[in-house]
Order: sequence, then C-alpha cells, then structure tokens
Amino acid sequence: MLEARNVAFLADAMLGNIARKLRIFGFDTVYMAQAHDDEILKIGIEQDRVILTADKELFKRIVKVGGRGVLVSGGASELEDLVHILTKNGITSVGMNGIGSRCSVCNGHLEERTSDQVKNDDRNNDDVIVPDKVIACHNQFFQCIACSKIYWEGGHLKRIRALVRNLDAKLVGRDCTTTTTSCYRASSVSKG
Repeated sequence: MLEARNVAFLADAMLGNIARKLRIFGFDTVYMAQAHDDEILKIGIEQDRVILTADKELFKRIVKVGGRGVLVSGGASELEDLVHILTKNGITSVGMNGIGSRCSVCNGHLEERTSDQVKNDDRNNDDVIVPDKVIACHNQFFQCIACSKIYWEGGHLKRIRALVRNLDAKLVGRDCTTTTTSCYRASSVSKG
C-alpha cells in the first residue's frame, strides 16, 4: 500500500468530482451525496474530517459549531478548487506517492494484486474480473478491499499525473501561513 495522507475530508453532494480526485491522490475522503446538512456536520465533527462544501449556509454552520471546513467556490475551475482546499489545509504538495492507495469509488484502501489473482477463472466465465487483453498488457493491479474494484495503469494515469504536476506547481508558495481556524474560515477561492 502506498503513502497514507494525514488529513481526512468529507465532501457534500455538490463536490463529487472533487471527492473522487482527492481519493485518487490518496486522501481519505467520504462523499455524502444524499445526506442532510445535520448529518454532514455530525459525521464531520465525530470523525474529525474537514468538511468541503459549496453551500454558504452549511459553511456558516460548520464555523458556528467549531468544525473544520472549506468553502469551495462553485464558479472556479476544479484545479483552483483543489488548490484552495489543499492550501487551506496546509498541504503544499500532492506528489505521486498517494496515487494508488485509495479507491476512487468507495474510499477503501487498495492492495496490490498479481495478474493471476485478477484474471478470469476458467471454471466460471461469468466471473470475468479483468479482461484477458488487459492482463496481457499489464502486470501490476490494485484491488479495493472494500468494494473489490480493480485498477491498473491505464491511459488516464497520464492525465492524473499531469493534474498532480499542475497542482504542485500552483501550490508552491501558496501554503497557509495564518492560524488553522482562520484558514478554514476563508470564504472564497482566490483566482491568482
């Protein structure tokens, strides 16, 4: 398993793509698509998660109860939203080490598997896990221990690595130098 991240996030219904990207980068990120604000607050505080939201009223409630949160501007680019979230949490680099540690679907941990462990079982052709043509081209696989989804290095990884490089370039020099509380109380994404 690859490097674990220290910050845990909880993303509300409006931030599914952000949640998926944070998981891809290796951050423990719960995504609550159907939850009421009260439940989001309760879980965020109980599990010591930074609550990510584009809802100004929910953000005000987070601040009022002393929770940790980041108000994300829905109008900014996804890259700028990610920079904003990471900066507000004192994260100055994403790097490549976290990639491949969390499931982008369910947030579970990934474990390395061999091609023998993920290939089709000849006794039951209904249980195709990974297509034979993929196994022929790849020798490293990862499987989620929670939902069993299997990952391998495909063309999308090039785009993910480019996104990480762009993020890291934007994060340089933008670390939060104020107190933790005021960091979380920032109310908009800077367009700089």
